[in-house]
Amino acid sequence: MESLTRRQREFLAAFLRLYRRLRRPLHYGAVARAMRIGRATAYEMLAALEGLGLVARHYQSPEGPGRPRVLFRPTAQARRILAGVWEAPVWRAAQARVRSELQALQARLEPTAVLQWLTARVEEGSIPEGMARMAAGIGLVLRFLQATEGPWPLPRGKALDLGALASLSAALTALARAEPHQVHALLSRIRWFQAQWERLDPTDRRRLSRFTRQILQETGRAG
Repeated sequence: MESLTRRQREFLAAFLRLYRRLRRPLHYGAVARAMRIGRATAYEMLAALEGLGLVARHYQSPEGPGRPRVLFRPTAQARRILAGVWEAPVWRAAQARVRSELQALQARLEPTAVLQWLTARVEEGSIPEGMARMAAGIGLVLRFLQATEGPWPLPRGKALDLGALASLSAALTALARAEPHQVHALLSRIRWFQAQWERLDPTDRRRLSRFTRQILQETGRAG
């Protein structure tokens, strides 16, 4: 399958959220109203995604005279591609789990302990939980760097590009004087995070960005 454009991915993510919320196939007019776009634009996007095997259409016969209504639903392939589109309860649970782990670490919240925390759980939990854990780790590394290098203000009112900032997490290996196996494990985790970040829709990127800022605030240094 050819790759999606950014616009197609964002539209598909929004359509999948809408479908999950309403739990029924949708007419393109309803999609247009929900997304606040033109009906023709909604139909063209759905038709393009249908051509990629990500959306399927079927026709609903009218109760009386008239033409059948065209309804659309996401395919299983679309749900696999956008497995990173997180439902609100899943995201809340992921945040709660990570906050609980951080609370247990609070008494020894220093680079060595944080490095052990991040690398010991490479295979654990769901994707949202793993992403939340790495987002929190990025926040903590920023905190450590601020403590050693001085104030490092983050842009206010904007989502953080955690895909780029994830590379800073590698500084944790120097701060913690990591063993080679820990370096390998952390770099592997950073690559995993960056690959998942590229697949996320904008809503989930903003969620992770807000979470990182919250971790900075909750651990004593606001961004």
